[in-house]
Amino acid sequence: MRVLITSAGTALARALAADLSLENDVILTDVVDVSTDLAFHPCDLGHDGETESLVEGMDAIVHVAELPQCQQSDEREIDFQTRCTYNIMVAAREKRVGHVVYLSSLSLFETCDPNWNVTEQWAPRPSTDAGPIGKYLGEFTCREFAREHSVRVTCLRLGEVGGDGDTALSVTDAVRAIASALTIEGPMWRVLHVQSEVENARFPIGQAKEALGI
Repeated sequence: MRVLITSAGTALARALAADLSLENDVILTDVVDVSTDLAFHPCDLGHDGETESLVEGMDAIVHVAELPQCQQSDEREIDFQTRCTYNIMVAAREKRVGHVVYLSSLSLFETCDPNWNVTEQWAPRPSTDAGPIGKYLGEFTCREFAREHSVRVTCLRLGEVGGDGDTALSVTDAVRAIASALTIEGPMWRVLHVQSEVENARFPIGQAKEALGI
């Protein structure tokens, strides 16, 4: 399987690429140059055809959707999660990519009472911060392509990767969930909550365990 992974400079993308490259043809991309031993193609995910060229021949895309620190600002975050995600989805549709995994965040529920048993059936309640709002809008963007049956999308709402609180998600568990999502057939649109089974874990992950076999 040929898999494109975005945001190649992030620790999660690097760990995922190392795992997937053992059995798959992995191509990395980012909006800035990244040093890696794997195939890497920088791309701004723009409208001028570069995104279509980037996804040509891919079987799947993992859109990590995280900006490098040097580009992080509220305006850029919203633009990246909406316009750039839209460009990826258009390219995936045009080039007949079979599956896109979009990495969202459980921070969409940070305004909820931590004692609530929040599952995938709950409507997100993001704060007005650019990070959660951006991910929420990114989900909307992907969902519309899935609803019109253009591209199959799995949306994984991840806990705090590498964190140690009640929404902690180890890099190992994150990689395992993403890798599993790539290999399992499913509906055109699916949302799953993913965090590690830590003490006092805030979010139940029963649906992810059943769907992904983790």
